[in-house]
Amino acid sequence: MAELSKEKIILANKIATRIKNLREEFTGSKQMDFVRKYNVEKQIISRWESQIKIDENTGKKSGRGITIYTVDEFCKIIGITLKDFFDDDLFK
Repeated sequence: MAELSKEKIILANKIATRIKNLREEFTGSKQMDFVRKYNVEKQIISRWESQIKIDENTGKKSGRGITIYTVDEFCKIIGITLKDFFDDDLFK
């Protein structure tokens, strides 16, 4: 797999942030409320919201972004379009 550039890591983290923001908007601050409402495993929503982190000492990256297919799946779960998802100040 190709190494993620700094720009791609920033984008992946914005996507994770957008998912968290929408999840909180639709079901509140607790992931378990989303899990119960939409019948999604907690590990999945945790993975979707996880940020890619870079160790300042080693430069090693931890975490991974999600695919556009997963973003689309999330959008379908909450009833919005991909356009709605990306039409946010976070991506401007």
